[in-house]
Amino acid sequence: MMDLTSGSFPLFPSRCCFGIPVRLHYLFIVFLALQVVGSILYGGLWPLYWFLLLGPILLVTVLIHELGHSLAARQVGGRVEGILLWPLGGLAFIGHAKGPKADMWVAFAGPLTHIPMTAFWVGILFAATFIAYGTTAIQLAWPHPLTYRNLGVAVCVGAILLNISLFAFNLLVPAYPLDGGRILVDSLLTCGVAERTTALITCCVAAPIAIGIVILGCVKFQVITILVGLWILWSTWQLFDCYRKNMLAQHPMFAFAANQHAAAVIAANQPAVAPSQAVSPYAYGGTAGYQPHVVQGYPAAQHFPPGAGRV
Repeated sequence: MMDLTSGSFPLFPSRCCFGIPVRLHYLFIVFLALQVVGSILYGGLWPLYWFLLLGPILLVTVLIHELGHSLAARQVGGRVEGILLWPLGGLAFIGHAKGPKADMWVAFAGPLTHIPMTAFWVGILFAATFIAYGTTAIQLAWPHPLTYRNLGVAVCVGAILLNISLFAFNLLVPAYPLDGGRILVDSLLTCGVAERTTALITCCVAAPIAIGIVILGCVKFQVITILVGLWILWSTWQLFDCYRKNMLAQHPMFAFAANQHAAAVIAANQPAVAPSQAVSPYAYGGTAGYQPHVVQGYPAAQHFPPGAGRV
């Protein structure tokens, strides 16, 4: 299991975000610098524009998205270990002892934050358009040429499109570990589909999508897009590895169902069928008689070391 928190640093005191430690990965700064340097070729104010959009605006947007997951987890009685902001977005390290219905709400809570954020930027766009052009007739198009006068309009348009894209990508793409993939898993489990069948369906859906994303990134020469596709493939492989080794209880998306099964066996006065290996610390769940530790990552399950990110 990779420790994604290595190479990161506390962004600000945890008390600033509902007592949740927030860390920023150094690679985020590296990718931001590369993007800004690359935009110099376009000249003018484009380097400043991309710095603002992919720097502070993207950071705040992703942070609010992950806070949506985190606060929803707390609402269902779970705990939050921290949030990591990295080049591929954000990870909220959370855990809860509820079932797939509650987990579905936790998964929905992140993308839903983009609705008020989009509304906020639309309001700002009205003001920026009036200041730049003396009218409130807004357009979702980048002004050309880009000047100091219409820079605010361009930033608002970029922020709106950013929020719409993140909302659609996370919610409508059913590829684990994206929020849409988690919702797919939770929906199947809620409908009574067996864990192994659910895992196989999830892998069969996520793998082609991930390959398509990698191909799209290669065609458009977008490194981040390629990395997102590879990350989805890696997460899908981890799930399939648990499936083929008959160790789904080791996986965070299926630990709760396995725990319920073990608790039912205990209730029937039969020996509990425990996993072949100890439940890893990134699994979630916990019913009477069988309670693993709960630390889970959104959108990818990763272990958050004790105390990491705490200041």
